This record gives sequence, C-alpha cells and structure tokens, in this order.
Amino acid sequence: MTDKLSRGLTLVCAGLLFGLSQLQLLRELGSLLYGEEVVLWLVSSVALASAAVGYQLGGRLSRTALVRVLVVCALFHLASPHWLRLAFAELCRLREGTGPELFAVAAIAAAVSAIPFCALLPALLPKSGSKDRVAQLRLAYGCELTGFALGTSLALWCGDLPTLRFAVQTAGWTLLLALVTTRHGAPTTGFMRNPHTWLAVWLLLATPATAFHGQLGLWSLTQVYVYKHRITDARVLWSVDSTYQRVEVVDAPRTGRMLYLDGLRNLDAGSLDTLNHYLARLPAKLRNPAHTLLLGNGTLSMVEELAGLSGQLTSVEIDPAVVDAGARFFTPGEPLTHLTNWHLYYTDGKAWLAATNQRYDLIVVDVPSPLTLGESYLHTQEFYELCASRLTDRGLVSVQLSGSIGNPKRTPARIVAGLRAAFAEVVVVESTTADRSFAYASPQPIDPDMRIRSQQSSKEQELVILRGETLAARISGAQPLRLDDLDLVLRRGLERLLSRHGWGQ
Repeated sequence: MTDKLSRGLTLVCAGLLFGLSQLQLLRELGSLLYGEEVVLWLVSSVALASAAVGYQLGGRLSRTALVRVLVVCALFHLASPHWLRLAFAELCRLREGTGPELFAVAAIAAAVSAIPFCALLPALLPKSGSKDRVAQLRLAYGCELTGFALGTSLALWCGDLPTLRFAVQTAGWTLLLALVTTRHGAPTTGFMRNPHTWLAVWLLLATPATAFHGQLGLWSLTQVYVYKHRITDARVLWSVDSTYQRVEVVDAPRTGRMLYLDGLRNLDAGSLDTLNHYLARLPAKLRNPAHTLLLGNGTLSMVEELAGLSGQLTSVEIDPAVVDAGARFFTPGEPLTHLTNWHLYYTDGKAWLAATNQRYDLIVVDVPSPLTLGESYLHTQEFYELCASRLTDRGLVSVQLSGSIGNPKRTPARIVAGLRAAFAEVVVVESTTADRSFAYASPQPIDPDMRIRSQQSSKEQELVILRGETLAARISGAQPLRLDDLDLVLRRGLERLLSRHGWGQ
C-alpha cells in the first residue's frame, strides 16, 4: 500500500468514526441533559470546539504521543456510552440531584469523541512546500469529509440497532489503530510497538464489550433513570435513536410504563386514558366527525376509539420509532390492522396540511411541547391558521397544552394566544386528573359548558372551563408564538437548563 493511499484510507476511517461518534454524542448528551434546542446547540458548540483543539494538537504532537492519545480514546470507546451514563448517575446519586459538574463530564465526552479524529489530519500532512501542502490539505480534508458523511449515514441507519452500531465503530477503531501503528509510526516503547501484541489485547477487550453492549446499555440507562430522574424502581425496557430523537420506554411498578423522548417524559400508561379523553374522545363526541385528522400520537393509543367515533380517520406521524414503541409497549398493533377507515402516513404534519385538499371536521394535535425549533412550528399562530384553512365550517381543532395556564410568558398561555388569533372561538378545559389543560378552537361557536361538562372523564376530580372574557383575562399579556419570534424555545430552554443544574431559579 502506498503512503498516499494509506493516508487517504486512514483519514476516511477517522472521518467515519468522527461522524458516528458525533451523532451518538448528540443523542446521548441530548437525552442526559434533556433535548431542548439550547442543549443541542450547546453540545454541537462544545463538539466543534473540541474538533478545533484536535486540529491544533495534531500539528504539535509527536507520532508516538498521537498514537497514545488514540489508544486512550479507543478505550473510552469500548466503555461507551456506559461510562458517560454511569458518571452522570453517580454524580446525581452523590449530591441527590443534578449540578453544574455534569457539564464537565459532558465536555470530557465531547473531547474524546472529536479530538483524536481531528488531530490525525494535520499530523498526517507531509511537511512540504506551501503549494504542495495546500493540494495535500484539500485531498486530506476531502477524504475526512467523505468518511464523516459515511459515518453520519451509518449512525442514522443503525439508530435502532445500537449493538450493530457499536460493532461498526469497534471495527473502525481496529482498522484505524492498525493503519496508524503500522503505516504512520508506532511508539518505540510499550506494547503498541508490536502490532500482534496490541491487536490480541485489543480483540480480547473488544469482543466482550461488543457481545454485552446491548445488556450493558439498558443497565446503564436504568442507572440514569434511578439516580438522575429519581425514579427509584425504574427499569429501561427499550432505547433507540431515530432520525429525530432518542425514544425510550421505562417501566416502574409505582408509576407504570412511560415513554421518554430525548430524556423528557412524553406520557405514561396511567395517564393515557384521561389524556386521550380530553384530547380526542370528548371533542369527537361534540362534533361526530365525518373526517378526522390525528397529528402525532405516535403510540397510536387514540386510534381505535377515535376511528370508531369518526367516519374516516387519518394519522400523520413523523417518527416511525415512536409508532414502533407504541405498538410494542402501549397499544397492541394487531387490533388496528382490522380498521378499514384508518390510514397512517409517515410525514411532517405541517407538510401534510399544506399539501392536502381534504377538509376535516376534527383535527387533533398531539405533539410535544415547543422545546426545539422543529417542534415549535406546530405551536405557532401560522400553524393554527393552516389548521383553520383545512377545517369544515363546523370543524374543531383540539390541542393539549402540556400544562396549566399561568405565566403569560410560558407555553400554555402563548399557545392559547395563538389559537385565539387564528380562530373565532377558543375554549380551554383544565383537568385536575390529567394535570394539564386542553384547548378547543373553531371558526364557529363551541358547545356550551354544560355539554362539555356532561362529557367529562368519569375519573375527573375537578374540571374548569374557560372561555370568552374569563379566558382573555387568564392569558392577559401573552403573545402568540410566531415564525419570526420563536424566543420561547431558546429562552425557556436556557432557563430550564440552568435551573436544573443549580445555576438559576
């Protein structure tokens, strides 16, 4: 193998591992720190800073020192992501809560996943004249970018197969270490001097790490939920990384089965019936819809009953991994296969509404709180105006507010303000049992309070109905979320991040 080919293959391999590790790091820290937009920006910024450090070190370290750095980072890989999860869990256990020290651990993880790969490019560039060096830099950077694109694609493809992803990374590390030690200068002392010795040791460590990766992964995640989330009897049943988020199912005897998205609880089995009642069952009984559109509800827990209350039901969900989790752990999929009036489509909700000519009597919006820019669109005034344009004259939009109406700068009040800007009438019901509020919006008058109250959940402890001037007074000062004013996503995300870790109130 020529030096040029060896150098190119080494950089492709380094780029591949860089892509794999960066996407895994984004998912891992996004979940551990709770994946709001500000967390994603923070993780990406730290990773880029670590990459910059790697590029600086690569031109200064000797080949022997560089190989030693690679070996240390390779050992971190064999313990990943378990060491990171266990570090978070143990720190939370020691202080009985979270603190700013978690960010130091996150910075170490970012450094380990970026510095070694970025250090290789300047280290392997030949020390030649400036003109040749520029040409070599272009070629080397092209090889690294090619590998990075392959690694990112592999990480996305293997998201629901964590053991396979780990095996691919381990194979990549094996090839990278072999190339660096045999082709680009091995240490003159230590076991790395003999390729056969270090390869035997590496395989001795890598084989059990790969074989038990899946079991260790669920165990280390369980420690996070026990000590960081403070669910003492938690047990993680399932964890996958989709294109959009980390999807986890957690079981706890005292709480029930729960669905977490990027480390944030989306729902639990105990509250599903009440949630579905106010979000879907009650509005469906108020409208008797001929055509219903269900946006979100990836667990499909509303589908069977809502299909029975509708002439035709269309479900739109962007993330197949959430549907998979729902079918496995929350809603048996087999009964749904017999529904002849229900159709499921995997696409973005706003894209579906923009493209369809269908008019609906009921649109149910069951999406997470606006914690990322992608999710936030589904809570804007513009989105509700789009919903209004796809309703029949008697149509109704049902939205869960992810909390109770309080501070006008918080999510529930601002969502209601957006609905009031897009619809002639808005009614909010506050359920003590569901521990959250729900909004119904329509271009026409909505049924009187007495009829809504007659349809309340049989488990309801107290139901408060807000409309008209009473509702206006409750959200006084609240501004709708708009596409050109998504301050809530970053501002509230930063406030929550700091308050969780002892840096704010």
